[in-house]
Amino acid sequence: MSMNGIDISNHQAGLNLAKVPCDFVICKATEGTGFVDRYCDGWIQKALQLGKKVGVYHFATGGSSGVAEADFFYKNIKGYVGKAILVLDWEANAVNRGVAYAKAFLDRIYQLTGVKPLIYMSNSVVHAYDWSSVVNADYGLWNAGYYAGYETMGYNPNAPLYGGTGKWKACALYQYTSSGRLSGWNGNLDLNVFYGDRAAWDKYAGTAGAVSSDPDGDIRSGGTMQERKNESGDVTYQAHVRGLGFLESRCDGHIAGSTDQNRRIEAMKVGLKSGAYMDIMVHLKGIGDKLYKNVRENIVVGTTGQKRRMEAFKIITEEILRYRAHNKTYGWGAWVSQGEWAGVRCKGKQMEAFQIYKPMLLVRGHVQSAGWGGYVGDMETVGTTGKGKRLEALQFDPLDEVIECSAHIQGEGWVHYGVITKDTIIGTVGQADRLECLRFKGNFEFRVHIQGSGWTDWTEADGIATLGTTGQALRIEAIQFRRK
Repeated sequence: MSMNGIDISNHQAGLNLAKVPCDFVICKATEGTGFVDRYCDGWIQKALQLGKKVGVYHFATGGSSGVAEADFFYKNIKGYVGKAILVLDWEANAVNRGVAYAKAFLDRIYQLTGVKPLIYMSNSVVHAYDWSSVVNADYGLWNAGYYAGYETMGYNPNAPLYGGTGKWKACALYQYTSSGRLSGWNGNLDLNVFYGDRAAWDKYAGTAGAVSSDPDGDIRSGGTMQERKNESGDVTYQAHVRGLGFLESRCDGHIAGSTDQNRRIEAMKVGLKSGAYMDIMVHLKGIGDKLYKNVRENIVVGTTGQKRRMEAFKIITEEILRYRAHNKTYGWGAWVSQGEWAGVRCKGKQMEAFQIYKPMLLVRGHVQSAGWGGYVGDMETVGTTGKGKRLEALQFDPLDEVIECSAHIQGEGWVHYGVITKDTIIGTVGQADRLECLRFKGNFEFRVHIQGSGWTDWTEADGIATLGTTGQALRIEAIQFRRK
């Protein structure tokens, strides 16, 4: 089954879609990084009202970067996402910028929307460049080739495909003439055939409810994506995510992957700056638990190209590490230590993001009615918020840090602990006394959550600054630490 349609721009100003026969219409939306076609929205709204399928395209100029042009396009068409097929029009001067420029545009739109755009080009451009990277990333082709030259004609859904499709096995759309003539318009029109039905169109558009061929469903727009730049640190890692492959490397607790976009993590790479021995066990769809021994930064943990989600992982190493995972529907799990599982095993829920870091210190808190909690790292919260419970004591494992502390305790006033060790208890246990104010000296910053006022600003642990109150009978409820 196929559908007949037209593509139009400001050159067809005045065209009335109620009078021109078409199953679909694709409208020019933007050009470069500064031009918006003022006729686009009116046509799109009218087409939707008439029950026609719609698409929007961006005419690339090649004047800046693929990402910049994609951002401009998205800014002006984001209201159509999920309703319209998205297209990069790749012709004229832009062609000289090469495949990488075009792919940067396509990747950026996919990142922003969760929808795979099509790329439009003439058949000569199809064959003039190596489009393997675009094809392998599953971006579809809208081929333009005029089998009858500029002969005037009407719709011909069986038009012979001009020149073949190069690296693509087939094309989704074929523009077979720019000399089309249809009732309701007295000028030439670009005529196209879409090789599919309305349900297939919806799938290209990422329409909600469209049936997905992927076992984990369709990628969604919105959510958050990791920062797209490479970094390295004490622990460096990468996520291989659905549709985008290995993303840029992250480090030291920064998020790898995405959240709430339905992009499964399929593999990871992890490396330790110290070169310490490390094993990683992962739970994979259809495989279960799989152990990777002596992992180094360049070793792929998991699978690629198999549509196989990673659901959980654990790290076994002599280093002290903290890590956690974000799973579909479950969100972020708790931070765990090496040898413990992060993620959700055996529930069929893909892991979508993760964080790993080497803590500079470990600390636990004694909380009213709950007692001692477990040791956590410097990226985590000690204590509680929103529960009205006092933080009564702290205990540190300083690791390699030199930490000095003084605390103002209910009923005792200031207590000076000097340089703390693993055995030092700051505060009281079993006396129901609140910690009211804290002062630290060390190579970090800290903040506290105070009864009635919430979190303070981050403050350098310079041995002078205090956080909390004295003489006001207000409890500290929680504390956080971070590197300077």
